[in-house]
Amino acid sequence: MQSRSSIGGDAILPPDISVPVCRNCDLQLLLFLQFDVDAAWELPIEAGSHLAIFMCPNCNEIPCFSYHGGGELPDRYWETTEGHFFAVLGKPTPESVVRTQPPLLMKRKVRFEPVENAAVTAEITAGGEPQWIQDPEEFVCCCGEKMAFIAQVAENFGFRKQPDAPSQPNSFSADEYCLFLGNEIYIFACPKQCHPRAVWITVQG
Repeated sequence: MQSRSSIGGDAILPPDISVPVCRNCDLQLLLFLQFDVDAAWELPIEAGSHLAIFMCPNCNEIPCFSYHGGGELPDRYWETTEGHFFAVLGKPTPESVVRTQPPLLMKRKVRFEPVENAAVTAEITAGGEPQWIQDPEEFVCCCGEKMAFIAQVAENFGFRKQPDAPSQPNSFSADEYCLFLGNEIYIFACPKQCHPRAVWITVQG
């Protein structure tokens, strides 16, 4: 059975969404991380919603930081990225489909456990408050809702590659891929879930 919370593996997506190709090099984007939102996290997101984060295996760059003053994101901001990454938060549905992925990353199940000390950032955390390593940031969705913090990926977190997969450009390891050059990653989403692509990613490092 396909794991719904994993590093690597095949991607679970809403039926009307396919994995795009990189607008820079035409390679299919690669699933790095996916998981279901747990009701225990007490997020303003419908429990059971499924988050998936993709990036080009060749174009290892950070997301852009261009947005309107006060963190107000432009209309359909998910379509105005550089095109080397892709994020989707689908609502719970029995109609999700599995999209086959290139066999580049070692598939690993993701399991979240409660963290008593919120100041201690594990490798991947979901819910709670973002642990900023620089100045805090806030964002407002183009629908007018303040974006909700979903998850954080620690700086220099490695996604182990398959033995026969090529090394990733600009990674800190010959054996691991990284997201966005290995920066600390903060993932936000619209609490109204006005669109499955209403996800914003920022990095600090």
